[in-house]
Amino acid sequence: MKKFVIATVIPKLSDPRNYLESFEEFKELIKNLGGQIVGEVIQKRENPDSTYFLGKGKVEEIMSTYDFDVLAIDSILNPSQISNLREKTKKEVMDREYVIIKIFESRATTYEGKLQVKLAELRYHIARLAGMGKEMSQLGGMLGTRGPGETKTEELRRHIMRQIRDIEKELQEIRRTREIHRIRRKKLGFFTVSIVGYTNVGKSTLLRTLTSEDVEAKNQLFTTLETRVGFLKDAKNILISDTVGFIRNIPHKLIEAFKSTLEEVKFSDAILIVLDISSDYAMQFSTVMSVLEEIGVEETKPKIIVFNKIDLVSEEQIQRASEQFPSAIFISAIKGVGIDQLKYAIQELSLFKREKGSFL
Repeated sequence: MKKFVIATVIPKLSDPRNYLESFEEFKELIKNLGGQIVGEVIQKRENPDSTYFLGKGKVEEIMSTYDFDVLAIDSILNPSQISNLREKTKKEVMDREYVIIKIFESRATTYEGKLQVKLAELRYHIARLAGMGKEMSQLGGMLGTRGPGETKTEELRRHIMRQIRDIEKELQEIRRTREIHRIRRKKLGFFTVSIVGYTNVGKSTLLRTLTSEDVEAKNQLFTTLETRVGFLKDAKNILISDTVGFIRNIPHKLIEAFKSTLEEVKFSDAILIVLDISSDYAMQFSTVMSVLEEIGVEETKPKIIVFNKIDLVSEEQIQRASEQFPSAIFISAIKGVGIDQLKYAIQELSLFKREKGSFL
């Protein structure tokens, strides 16, 4: 198990709460990556250092204080910062974006999922070629160019771009197949509902509860990377789908890579937004709405807000959430509480669409 020191910078004029909440989430990301956290460093300064992100003195303090294998930074670093930190510490350096990519890599099980993660990783690397210096020779060997002796930036760039184009072609074919299936479902009169939400809010458990599908559900981040579909119990004309969970500051390259999967959300008839009532659901809701906007989901698309894990909170907390989201449905997917009410709401939307022909 690799030993990690995790670090972040809080600009002095910023609200520290957002940075501290992100840092707590970053700890969970590292644990899900299989790392052992041996040190946590939070530095307050005017702005992140242009050379090392952290101040040079702070980097030297980390080197003298901790025995570690990886320095992980809770931010998206530029290429030169990564290169400078690696040169200074002689250790592996990972930023938030790469940590998430590596978790996705470990979670991908289908061919499509693996292609999507590979695409995100290639895009990550090509954006950082200019600042990688002598690390390029190692990357060149890893990606299959002429070998460790090859250090030409342009040749490596061309090689990565060829790989990106090949993967994009394969994903386009998968997208076409999915589109054919989608058109067929529409012709057969199926009503489709997509489950979306922050990672680890219980989407997979909810899909399993609503459909009786054999769905893996674990208490970990990003259990699901691929779209999974099942029929709503006792309603063979309603299809429920689940896909990758969202996260704050989700790297744009990951959204781009998973757009072929996320299109299932874009073209569904309705959306279930699942929030974890035992966590920071306001942040979760904001993140979900931001990603939906990013992938082009129309504001007018019907949405059902579902608060999950009510078995973990008090009645007072449920009351507060209901005041903030008056039309929300409150459930415990794992206990089966509130599921009948949710099924009824989904069926009502389906009937409304069938009678009106459209929601618009």
